[in-house]
Amino acid sequence: MRNINLVGIGLGNPNLLTKAAYKAIESSNIIIGARRIVESIKEDFADKLYYIEYNTEKILEIIKENIGNEIAVVFSGDISLFSGSIKLFERLNAAIEDKKVFKDCKINTFPGISSLSYLCAKTNTDISKVKILSFHGKEELLYHNIDSNEYTFIITSKADGVKKICRKLIEFGFFELDIILGENLSYDNERITKANASKFLDMEISDLNCMIISNPDADKSISFGLSDEVFVRDKVPITKSEVRAIIMSKLDIQTDSICYDIGAGSGSVSIEMSRLAYDGKVYAIEKNPLAVELIQKNIHNFSAENIELIHAKAPDGLDNIINADKIFIGGSGGELISMMEMIFTSKKNPTIVISAITMETIAQITDIVKIAKEKGYDTEITAINVSKSKEVGPYNMMMAQNMVFIAKIW
Repeated sequence: MRNINLVGIGLGNPNLLTKAAYKAIESSNIIIGARRIVESIKEDFADKLYYIEYNTEKILEIIKENIGNEIAVVFSGDISLFSGSIKLFERLNAAIEDKKVFKDCKINTFPGISSLSYLCAKTNTDISKVKILSFHGKEELLYHNIDSNEYTFIITSKADGVKKICRKLIEFGFFELDIILGENLSYDNERITKANASKFLDMEISDLNCMIISNPDADKSISFGLSDEVFVRDKVPITKSEVRAIIMSKLDIQTDSICYDIGAGSGSVSIEMSRLAYDGKVYAIEKNPLAVELIQKNIHNFSAENIELIHAKAPDGLDNIINADKIFIGGSGGELISMMEMIFTSKKNPTIVISAITMETIAQITDIVKIAKEKGYDTEITAINVSKSKEVGPYNMMMAQNMVFIAKIW
């Protein structure tokens, strides 16, 4: 049995290499890894043949070329936290099951000390309360994660990444939150600094860093059916709170949903969508220039980073709609049938919710429901009549809102 060892070496200081990881490297003839990782262990294992490589496919080729040897592929930190080891393990496992080149090979895994566990231990932070993000080579949504978690750990993208995050925190109004910045962790020039966002903007920061943002007032609850008064509205119609709550329940939005709000009006439904699909994306389509301005203001006020506003009259602006899984149509501009023809070409079988208050739109919905059933969709239509109390002198009278018809197609 030939061993392929996937080894987490920790943060880089060889003194933090676990005994098991040390033995795995010691017993290997071939060592493969990124330059910084290889350089950190070379002195202690001088008799090995080293390959500098981090690309998964190229590592596989090196392993194939050296298949008669015991091999160690080394990774920074822990192999289970934002590690290339995960993809490599999957590719190796598939190749071993194929029983061709990698016949009689065994994958062994050796965890290391991660920057997360190290920084939490150094700062007495309860790791079980930490939300983990990475801005290393990708974008994450900051506002929701920080607003809803007591601690948020972020692996950043170099020094500029820290400052970009700090500027966003200030933009969101998180001026006073404590940030713990860890630089060059485990090395002789290690530095751990606790300050608020503004303090880091003028600071010289190492590219090798990570951070923990503390929010003691975090609120994990996410509700929908927000009060109408929290939105900037002007004279643009708004989907009322109670109706909006029912629309959201019908859509059944997941955290990573790709959503469309067509005929977005003042953006109230888009905002509700963005709060639920906080790891997903929301496209708000609106043709009215005044409404577009209001949506922009509401996006800013709610720090809704995952909304993309598209100023267009549908079906223009629906370029990505076949990738959507949750679609709300609150205004169609007379193009409801053509929009639905486009949506029905999707292979994702999205959940579609359509609201209507005019008889003409209701008639169109009836036709659409028939077509949807023929295509294998389930359908339902709900009529909602909401009345709210209003003070009239010493009395409270129930004032009826427009009846709304809501069609769900899924």
